[in-house]
Amino acid sequence: MTEVEDSDASFFSTVSTNATVPDPCLRVRKYWCFLLSSICTFLVGLLSVLIWRAFAFLCCRKEAEYGPNDPKQKEQKLARQGKQEFEGTFMTEAKDWAGELISGQTTTGRILVVLVFILSIASLIIYFIDASNDKVERCQEWSSNITQQIDLAFNIFFMVYFFIRFIAASDKLWFMLEMYSFVDYFTIPPSFVSIYLDRTWIGLRFLRALRLMTVPDILQYLNILKTSSSIRLAQLVSIFISVWLTAAGIIHLLENSGDPLEFSNSHKMPYWNCVYFLIVTMSTVGYGDEHCDTLLGRTFLVFFLLVGLAYRGLWAHHI
Repeated sequence: MTEVEDSDASFFSTVSTNATVPDPCLRVRKYWCFLLSSICTFLVGLLSVLIWRAFAFLCCRKEAEYGPNDPKQKEQKLARQGKQEFEGTFMTEAKDWAGELISGQTTTGRILVVLVFILSIASLIIYFIDASNDKVERCQEWSSNITQQIDLAFNIFFMVYFFIRFIAASDKLWFMLEMYSFVDYFTIPPSFVSIYLDRTWIGLRFLRALRLMTVPDILQYLNILKTSSSIRLAQLVSIFISVWLTAAGIIHLLENSGDPLEFSNSHKMPYWNCVYFLIVTMSTVGYGDEHCDTLLGRTFLVFFLLVGLAYRGLWAHHI
């Protein structure tokens, strides 16, 4: 009888120990690798644009004009003509082609815009699936991670679309600083990093929710919205929903990660609990069943509510 009790006690102690010991792979947090990939992508792109601008400025400075009798005048004219032909054919045609694709003025362009929106929603749904639990970082082989494989396929498409938008942009520097460009910086590179590390980080994938702001434009392409009042109302609703879902993603990441640098005070809070918590807080009901525990989560919530209260009057005026 004693041996049976001892074996039962050892069994339950083993189970409880296994339940409390975290995954050995997660003892070293590597969230910084995912963030660093996004930051480096942005800095490399920005630096490339600045270098290109500096090179164009140095090469396109006003040259000295040769006199009509100078034999070098003919060579100068031929060089300028060749440069103008190159810029007027290859670069201009590529820019016009890319501009037609993303403008939505042609049938192909409208199909591409709608396709980008649909894939953005699909990528957001995958984020909802991964964020339904309270784990922000998991160790899992990429070959067995179905959601990450699908998300990588979407991100390859978004990367191609990013380059098309870059080609079509008149001001490359301003394009690098656009909101949707930052969405791509912080969602595309981490997908490739996860393959190398065999782990996933929920990261800033919730930024895809900002694509919901394009719903009014798509509805106009489809001739569903025709009046200015309906367009304005759709814009306000899409902005509210996209900001709401994005803010819930920030709360989810901050609370489940904990305060840096030790991340010892993480607060388990699934994504949909964060969505519920934000709408209850924004509506000033405040049931108190959900709350923020981390310092970063509380700080973000304070600033978010202050901005939300400031814009509430503006939205009510337009409605």
